[in-house]
Amino acid sequence: MILADDMGYGDARCYGYDNLVPTPNIDRIAKEGVRFTQGYVSASACGPSRFGLLTGMYQQKFGIQWNQDTWDDLKNGVEETLENNRIPEGQLLINQALSRAGYVTGMSGKYNLPGYPETTFDEYKWIMHFGGQYFPDENGHYAGVDESVARGGHKRILWGPEREGDIYLTDRLGDHAVGFIERHKDKPFFYYLAFNAPHSPMQAKTSLKPQVAHLKTEATKMYGAMLLSMDENIGKVLDKLDELGLTENTLVAFASDNGATFAYNVDWPENWPKELLGSVGPLRGNKGSNYEGGNRIPYLIRWPGKLPAGQVYDHAVSTLDLYPTFCAAGNADIPSSAHLDGTNLLPFLKGEKTGRPHETLYWYHDNSGCVVQGDYKLLVWQDKHWLYNLTEDLGEQHDLAKAKPEIVERLMRKYRSFVDPLPPPLNPAKR
Repeated sequence: MILADDMGYGDARCYGYDNLVPTPNIDRIAKEGVRFTQGYVSASACGPSRFGLLTGMYQQKFGIQWNQDTWDDLKNGVEETLENNRIPEGQLLINQALSRAGYVTGMSGKYNLPGYPETTFDEYKWIMHFGGQYFPDENGHYAGVDESVARGGHKRILWGPEREGDIYLTDRLGDHAVGFIERHKDKPFFYYLAFNAPHSPMQAKTSLKPQVAHLKTEATKMYGAMLLSMDENIGKVLDKLDELGLTENTLVAFASDNGATFAYNVDWPENWPKELLGSVGPLRGNKGSNYEGGNRIPYLIRWPGKLPAGQVYDHAVSTLDLYPTFCAAGNADIPSSAHLDGTNLLPFLKGEKTGRPHETLYWYHDNSGCVVQGDYKLLVWQDKHWLYNLTEDLGEQHDLAKAKPEIVERLMRKYRSFVDPLPPPLNPAKR
């Protein structure tokens, strides 16, 4: 399971939009598998999105609405551990469910979940809470990585490395994944490759400058180079599976944790413009919003032994679906104590089931949210609402609320049925 960080819907060349740089290995997953045109996350910010992905449950149901709900101590100042945390008791993570089925599990990259820097995976290395420095300091340490402080600081390093021989963090993550696959090639395994690229801080390899020279601004060039490095490391994983003869029997999924974002100004030159890094393609909005540009992401699944190559799937799916889909692929029982809001996608992709995997999908945080059902999307902010037909108006430019009040009423009932039972956010004071 491969996850990018803040990669826009239009950034992968296989989606056919702005495509700042080539993404041949991401495109290979699409060519040899399934490309989803309406793939969603459960939140347009990294923390809650990753909680939803790994628990398979709408994270709002246990108080995770936004990033600030993921990083503070529990009530009464209780420090979280792997055993005592904000995830509901009995709600095993996807890797824990697969462990019960005999899979050895591994991870590298951005975690966001309780227990940092420890995880529930059997093997893990180069773990971040929210982000990390892409180049090491003089002691070989990457700020924000494998350290007790969950939100490590960053210093300005634009193009690097500063010292010969220093290894770029994205390469570290890819190498750990490849090493894990090599070590466990003879047994069932599950690996979660959770890139922090192309998230800020903007730090890229000098060797890639010629490949991004066509891009207009310095920040965009760095973003493009960070995408190139991530794609290269995805290629390492795919090539290792080929080398070991495991490709046909290995399910590979790729997604982003949310849409493209404006770069965080982490000690960078003042004359750099504040610009949207990456592309949302034809969509409106970006990370942090409930427009499609925040929640709709590149979403691919490849399983050559089981799924037809080159399939394009147009119905709405969610990263919540990856938990039951991976468990079905691995013959892993869903824990009886777990509540999953996702759907096993395999029967739909194999043609064994028709129709939509989801009647309705929901989003909510801080008096803002939306609901998608069929062609229509109702966007809600406080006491205001807007209605869009996503099939006819993917860019969400034409509000149909006044023209179609009956659809507004129907979707508002759906929306309230999701929102009204939710508990309060875990950190209501930090809004």
